[in-house]
Amino acid sequence: MPWHRLSDGSGFVRILFLSSTFPVAEENRHDWIGEFTKMFAKKGHDVMVLAAHGNGFPKEQLMNGVAIRRFQYFWPSSLQRVAYGNGIAENTRKSLLARVQLLPYVVSNIFALRKAVREFKPDVVQALWSFPQGMAGAIVKKSARFPLAVHLFGAEVYLAENYKLPFLAAWPANQADFVTANSLATKEAAIRIGVKKPMEIMFYGGIDSEKFSPKNNGAGVRKKHGIGRAKLIFCLGRLVERKGYVFLVRAMPIIIEKFPGTRLIIGSTGPEEENIRNEIKRLGLEKSVIMAGRIANEALPEYYAACDVFCLPAIVDSRGETEGGQGVVIGEAMATGKPVIASNVGGIPDAVKHNVNGLLVEQKSPERLAAAICRVFSDKGLAKRLSAAGREFVAEEISYEAIVNNFLGAYDRMVQCKAPGAQGRTGASK
Repeated sequence: MPWHRLSDGSGFVRILFLSSTFPVAEENRHDWIGEFTKMFAKKGHDVMVLAAHGNGFPKEQLMNGVAIRRFQYFWPSSLQRVAYGNGIAENTRKSLLARVQLLPYVVSNIFALRKAVREFKPDVVQALWSFPQGMAGAIVKKSARFPLAVHLFGAEVYLAENYKLPFLAAWPANQADFVTANSLATKEAAIRIGVKKPMEIMFYGGIDSEKFSPKNNGAGVRKKHGIGRAKLIFCLGRLVERKGYVFLVRAMPIIIEKFPGTRLIIGSTGPEEENIRNEIKRLGLEKSVIMAGRIANEALPEYYAACDVFCLPAIVDSRGETEGGQGVVIGEAMATGKPVIASNVGGIPDAVKHNVNGLLVEQKSPERLAAAICRVFSDKGLAKRLSAAGREFVAEEISYEAIVNNFLGAYDRMVQCKAPGAQGRTGASK
């Protein structure tokens, strides 16, 4: 019997993923959903993704053995504003049109899911984010009666808590058959807003340890930016308030005083870019801090390889949001063999164990950040020890293979519980 067949032995699990976004092409930087779902297809499972449509996107697509359907929720398609871009939370906060479209988005998602369930006949439906995807899944489940798994990423939980709308995130999770959270912090926040279902902590995203490896060479990146042999700090991620980049910029004068010539590269773009640039100018750091913009996916391994330290200076922002998960970028840096320094907030401590595979510092403290970075710069033995432990953590805990196997084990248990033998199944032929 092939591994991870259904409990009745009739075939591989058929999985329908619900997501707000899905890459149109493999080279898209935000392709972790694509990489994650591709792993299920490689193992022989039937995989479909139901995601929101975006202007110019194909309504149906096949990529890496994964069938993708995108539902349109507003007409004309060029005016759709809820998904993609800066993400649902940021889009709805900044755009009145996005807020107006949120209800049509949920309704369209429900109708699209009903159709997908009828035609695809999934054994498991996995909602990524409790709201809005989990909401659609929970509503359709009432009539279709499929096993529903909901994964909490944190952002939806913190927003529901902050805006006093716990129902939006808690109700879908409580209707699910299996609930996972991307960190202990997310799980605790979910309990606060009323999620009563048992929750397992599962890292989501996965790291490609062949792509991100100590064997990679960063010489080209150093040459491109004129860094030479100077110490280099690298950080990567959307330029949003909760990433805390301003505090790292403020730490730079302290670091440069002890290690002259140190450079900082900040990768990506986002709404906080102007504020960060203003802080760089205020401190006279134009020659020390490089705003690299969006870095091509294929170039990322070289940027990690080029740095001496990777830093994620995350904070709890003005809306009460923080890094709910452990951070894929942390795993990519560890896989490359780089010491990681990060803030002790949100889900980060689930991945970064202080003085074991990285260093944790108090949030919003340029002084603590600078001290930790200088400590790694000064102590080659420490840097080597942190790097080795980081690579070990990636291999054992957060590789794509390990994570997908964890989810498959959960799906197998769900299918067996919901459909003993062949009865009650919505999936493969009896």
